[in-house]
Amino acid sequence: MTLLFYYLAILNLLDGAVTWFGLKYALISELNPLMHAIYEINPLVFISTKAALSIFLLLFILLKKVPRSFLIKGLTVFASVSYTAVFCLHSFWLIQLA
Repeated sequence: MTLLFYYLAILNLLDGAVTWFGLKYALISELNPLMHAIYEINPLVFISTKAALSIFLLLFILLKKVPRSFLIKGLTVFASVSYTAVFCLHSFWLIQLA
């Protein structure tokens, strides 16, 4: 589980950078309504939010409070697979447009 939390924290930061780049140059659009609204407020707030979410995941690890329940493990695996697919899609789109 700890590795999945590390993975999600890193992937979240990478996705934030790729998404910010794509949004800044109008290459992609943010379909997550909450993140879209945050980006519209200010792109720095968008990046800060992504960083804060990653920091929260890392704090679970550092404080040795990573949940071990079957439900949380399933949700973490689902989030990892889903987020990987989204990140790959964003990256593919940007590579195709470059």
